[in-house]
Amino acid sequence: MTPRVFWFLGLSGSGKSTLARAALAHIRSSAARPDRVDRWALLDGDDVREFLGEEIGYSFGDRRKSVRIVGLLAHHLSENGVGVVVANISPFHDLRQWFRSRIPGYLEIYCRCGISTCMKRDTKGHYRKQLDDGIKDYIGLDIPFQEPETPDLIIDTGALTLDESVDEVRGFIDKVFRGPEK
Repeated sequence: MTPRVFWFLGLSGSGKSTLARAALAHIRSSAARPDRVDRWALLDGDDVREFLGEEIGYSFGDRRKSVRIVGLLAHHLSENGVGVVVANISPFHDLRQWFRSRIPGYLEIYCRCGISTCMKRDTKGHYRKQLDDGIKDYIGLDIPFQEPETPDLIIDTGALTLDESVDEVRGFIDKVFRGPEK
């Protein structure tokens, strides 16, 4: 069986990383998984960007390249028997469509949250840095975030509590592993 790729996307501050970590913990603790995949990896866009350092910037083209790199890593891990949980802004509809068509087991989880709420949260200080340092091409501000057209799950992280959001993720994962209801 091809491992699943659970791809969490949304604006910075929407809860992607937090929910992706909760998803991975749930998957790893679930003894009744029928997928028989023993190895799971977390790919967080911030970690990939930090690893690449100054090799990748913040221009529109560099942001697209960053998302493609995460997609390539997810694809290769999955093809080699590793289940993948991704947390990445992934603002580009065409790239998400491309991933869906080429990564077997790809499932999209949209962490929907308004820009004003994300800016208030600003847990990583990205919005503050953008405003203070004048970084251009910021997703949600200078670069529009293209909302997904057909995500497999939408979690309204702007309206739900963290516990409610985690419950939504766990329920979705359990449903995916159980298979379609008859």
